Parts: sequence; C-alpha cells; structure tokens
Amino acid sequence: MRMKLHSHARTSRRGGVLVATLVAVMAVGGLSVCLLELDSTRLRRQVASIDNKRAFNLAEAGLAEGHFALETGHTGTIGSPEAPARFGDGLFWVTATEVAPNVIGLESTGMAGTGRATLSLVVRRTSRDVAALGVLGSQRVLLGKNARVDAYDSGGERGAPKLPERFDPATGVAVELRSNGDIELGEDARVFGDAIPGPEGSVELDDDALVTGSTAPAQLETEAAVIEPLALEQGGDLVHASGKRRVLAGDGKSYGEIRVGKNSTLVLRGPLQLSAERLRVENKGKLEIDCSAGNVELHVTDWLDLQAGSQLAFPNEDTRGLRLLVSATGSRDRDGNGSIDAPVHFSASGPFFGSLYAPKARLALPQGFQLYGTVAAGILQLGGEAQVHFDVSLRGSDPTASVDVDPLAWKVIEIPREIARDLAEDPFSTLDVAKDQLKSPAQAYEAADYELDVDYVDDAGIERKYKGRESDFDWKRARAVRKLRRREEKND
Repeated sequence: MRMKLHSHARTSRRGGVLVATLVAVMAVGGLSVCLLELDSTRLRRQVASIDNKRAFNLAEAGLAEGHFALETGHTGTIGSPEAPARFGDGLFWVTATEVAPNVIGLESTGMAGTGRATLSLVVRRTSRDVAALGVLGSQRVLLGKNARVDAYDSGGERGAPKLPERFDPATGVAVELRSNGDIELGEDARVFGDAIPGPEGSVELDDDALVTGSTAPAQLETEAAVIEPLALEQGGDLVHASGKRRVLAGDGKSYGEIRVGKNSTLVLRGPLQLSAERLRVENKGKLEIDCSAGNVELHVTDWLDLQAGSQLAFPNEDTRGLRLLVSATGSRDRDGNGSIDAPVHFSASGPFFGSLYAPKARLALPQGFQLYGTVAAGILQLGGEAQVHFDVSLRGSDPTASVDVDPLAWKVIEIPREIARDLAEDPFSTLDVAKDQLKSPAQAYEAADYELDVDYVDDAGIERKYKGRESDFDWKRARAVRKLRRREEKND
C-alpha cells in the first residue's frame, strides 16, 4: 500500500511540472506576441512619423515653388488635387488666392506614403514697375482747389485725350489715388475713382470736394519701388546756354550736371538712357523729349530744378516716351547761394507725358499743370486746378520690371478632409492618379495669361504687330519691342 501511494504521488508531481512548463511557455509566447505587436506598433509610428515629415517637407517645397512662381510672373498655383505635381516618391499641389490687392495666400498640400501635411503662406507681391503704383504720395497727398485726379486708357496710342468733366462709372476708367498717410482734398477737388489712405490714415474732404469711389483705408502700406542706378560712361557736366537748339542722342552718359540756360533748348532723342546728379532748366529754358524713334529714361540723383518760366515739351505726346526717376532726398544749399534747396523744384510749364517718380521727395505740381501718365512721390501736392490723368495702359508696360514677393505670415492648417480620411500608403492611388503621367513642379505652373498688344521688330528687322494671348506669342521672335501693352485676362 505504501509503495503504491508513493508511486502515485511522483506521477502527480510529474504532471504538475508539465502543466507549469506549459503555462510558462504560453506566458512567454503571449509576451513575445505582445512584444512583437509593440515593436510593430512602434515601427508603424516611426514610418508614419517619417512619412509625415516627408509630407511636411513636400508641402514646404510647394510653398517655395509657389513663391518662385509668383516672382516669375505666374499665378502661384501649381497643380491640383486632380493633377498634382510629382516630386520624388511623393506629390504636392499649391492653390493661390488673392486675399487683398497684391496680397496672395498660398496653400500647399504634400503627400508621401501615409503622411499628409498642409501649410499656408501669405505673401505680398510688389511690382518694381513704377506705373504699378498708380498715383501715389507715400507719406501724404494734398489736392488744391479744383484739382483733379482721374484715369484713362490710351491703349498705347499717342495724344492727349479729351476727358469728360463728369465721371460715369459705367464707361469711365477709375483711378486709384494712394497714400500711406492721409489724403486731403481742397475745395471742389475731384478724384474720379478710389482715394485709398494708409492703414492708419484718412481722407479729408473740403467744401464740395468729391471722391466717386471708395475712401476705405488700405490693409497694408504701399511699398515704393527701388530705383536701380544706370551703369553708364562718365560724361562730366553738360551745360547748354548758347541760346540755340541742341540734340542729345545715341549712347547715354552719366553727367554731374545737365543745365539748360535761358532761351536754349535741349532735345533728348530716344532711344536714350541718361543719368545726372543735377538736372536744371532755367527760366525760358526748354527741355524737349523726342521719343519718335524710342523711349527716354532719365535718372536724377541729387537735384531736379525746373525753374519758373522753364518749359517741358513732348511733341509725340506719348505716355511711354519718358521715365523720369528722381532718387534725390534731403534739403540743403545745393547751389552755394546760402539758401536751402529742396531735392525737387518743379515749376516748369507743361503738359507732361510719361512716368514721374520721386519716392523720397516732395513733389508739388504748379497751378494748372497737367500730367498724363503716372506720378508717385514722397509727398504729392497738386496746385489749384492742376490735373493728373493716370494712363492705366502703362501697367505692365515695362517688361524688364521685376516683382518682389515678401512673406507676411506662415502657419500649419488643417488637412483637407477628403485627403485626411484615406491614409493609404500610396498617395497616388489615394488620388487615383497615374504617377508616370504627372508633371514635375516646374511643368505644373499655372501661367497668368495676358492679353498682349505689342509692336516689335523681328529677327529680319521687319516691324510687326501682335495682339492676342501672351501664351500664344513667341518672344524669341522679337528682337526689339517698340510698344507693349499687357493686361491680365479675367475669366468669367
């Protein structure tokens, strides 16, 4: 009996060891499964983190491409969800929206693997084309009694238009009179369009003064274009006081002083580029701009002195014929007579045809003076009954003008819902697009198409005309441009 009991007890203990071993094996197996699942989860998180970083980088690349597209004259839109731009193993698209005048919002969505990211960038686009500023007094605008500011469209044609006494919004062209400060209209002064003061500025109207459009302040200040110096051969001083007529043509030079004396006429015949520290036209002196064969560009760096009794003559009456750019600033004794001289003294008789730009100086147009084209200054003052007629066709007429795009704000925004719902590893299948058929970022730019009206000289020296969409015009055919008018097409 005892032997049997002892044998049964040993058999029972052997079974217990087996059960304990089995439990231990199962526990180790379960732990291994948990560790594998944990490791798999960690790996998926690492992959997702890497994909999200890649998508974020793609979205940033999209913003950079959109920024560059704006600088090169495109709309800033690149691709679309239906046809995104391919970049490596991922893709992106950028949508550009104008949120305010010359303020563009860019939204870029990037996709890589399971990663999704959408970023937003707000930029301000500033054209270095002087005419893009319109009529501007960056610090202040003052309109005297019965002064008038309006606009018209010359279409590149020469001649002074006959403008109506009253503005008809249905048929007229509205002007934009701008300032970063206040705009003041004297008695019976007229602005046929918008008077737009600075963000902290206001429009002040005297008795019977009128603004036919908006007087709401701008959201952002208007930046003045930078005057780039001309690289020209030095020419010393040019003093013409012989009482005769002298023509200046051919290769331009950089002069210390250009002075036109009494009863003398100096003709600047285009095509011509000139630079002078000082430009002075004395009483009964005459400065004539002849742009029949080409345009004239004149830079004045220290002193523009058009004395009372002097005369400006524009026989061609072409608003594209002259660009007078004045970078002078500061008041001091400039001629050594002991009196203080302002950087700009504008008392000549007109009318004036062209672009007049003095961003750092006060420009006071004399009583009754008429200007056709565009004008911008630090302080712009119109004397009694003076008139400025802005030619809207000048906008975009300078093909060499650059565009600055400055960032204002940046942030991460919510991913589009239709994209966030599907986290498949292949973004191309998510959007149902063929990877090998997608364009590269540079090929996916949306061009800003323009209605173009251009007179040009082709490679054979023959003068030709073209009017139509700019995208259909081959610029390689144009050896020289005589006239250029560019207007952005509006899609209804």
